[in-house]
Amino acid sequence: MYKRLCPFLFSLIIFCSCTAPIKTDSDILELNYPATLPVIRRADWGWQPLKRTLPTHAISKITLHHGGVDYPPGKDPVKYLRELQQWSRTEKKWIDIPYHFMIAPSGAIYEARPINYPGATNTDYDPTGHALICLIGNYENATVNQEQLQAIIEMTAFLAMQFYVPLYAIKGHKDYTETLCPGKNLYQYIENGTIQSRVQERLIK
Repeated sequence: MYKRLCPFLFSLIIFCSCTAPIKTDSDILELNYPATLPVIRRADWGWQPLKRTLPTHAISKITLHHGGVDYPPGKDPVKYLRELQQWSRTEKKWIDIPYHFMIAPSGAIYEARPINYPGATNTDYDPTGHALICLIGNYENATVNQEQLQAIIEMTAFLAMQFYVPLYAIKGHKDYTETLCPGKNLYQYIENGTIQSRVQERLIK
């Protein structure tokens, strides 16, 4: 159903006010978010600059993940992100946090790995071309709240519009490899089409 909607979908968004992204001197692609999408930028949570990079990629898919680790109520997401960045670089030898955007239980959205560099994974799928959005926590156990779900919709709609990603390319990690990620309590909203349909509604407003 969603594939049939896509040929006309993006003709409907040409009137949407979304400024084109720009590259900085460090070759990091910085996105210009609308006022209705208050993303917390890397500079505002203490992200440490990249020490090395990868070949850049072009976004053609949006893929949802979860952290896969239980997240205690009240834990500081900034502390979590700083620890995750350190672990990603020192233990995993990745260039950065594996995901491009992280969503806290409050629904706050944080920039992580720069969008123009492919993400990383512990599984065997190639994340090149994927914009990776990750919910902090373990959604095999935890329930996705309305703030998180709305943040997913808004972030996904923005990326779909920015990079011309069709609805049928909005999927979960488990659609590409053998894994439980993004957890059954998040994946249900992909499987039943809730996320795709609400993204479509957002794009045609």
